[in-house]
Amino acid sequence: MAGVVALAALVGGCTTAGADTRGYKLAPPRSVGEYEKRSGDFRYVGKIDCAGQPSDADCYQGATEVIGIGISPRDANRIVRNASGTGAYYRSGPPEGAADTKWLAFRGLQGDIPEPDQAVDRFFRSIAKREQVPFRGIKLVRGTVEDFGIGGYDGAVMRCRKAKGTYNGAPEAVCVWADHSTVAAVNAPLSMSELADLTRQLYKTSRKKK
Repeated sequence: MAGVVALAALVGGCTTAGADTRGYKLAPPRSVGEYEKRSGDFRYVGKIDCAGQPSDADCYQGATEVIGIGISPRDANRIVRNASGTGAYYRSGPPEGAADTKWLAFRGLQGDIPEPDQAVDRFFRSIAKREQVPFRGIKLVRGTVEDFGIGGYDGAVMRCRKAKGTYNGAPEAVCVWADHSTVAAVNAPLSMSELADLTRQLYKTSRKKK
């Protein structure tokens, strides 16, 4: 009888605990699904100093869209304490700029995350407040939040929301995951379920042990 109880306890432990998610950093993979990384990894958290430049507007655009700084340290630290981060753009199909080019944006932060569930909510609030350059071209649609599980990872949470393009109103989606050391957002003109599948793939391939 004692052996049966011990076995039940072991099985119960396996169903409630997942792989440890502490001590990871983000390294965007070369591809996800049919999408290939467009260029090198972007630095995501940083300060933009355009003082003394011939055109502050051109400097700011270059610093954010080319170099890739997307969020200030102050705003990033509201999501993850002492945050650092990275990101990448992915595309599939004809050369960029063609009408049927498919694209996907990935941005993530890493650090110590005691409450992954709260980190997901904070990331979505940051996007809604337009604190992050890569997501300023979208507007989140209220009342469309859905939970999409990742499974098998301790504390891992993922939620997705519908979004609209700010300029053309085109339907998009945003998925955000968080665990005990990473939080990331993925954005593309896809349905939430389609994007959730790609986000799960990125979760498994972009996290590397420090």
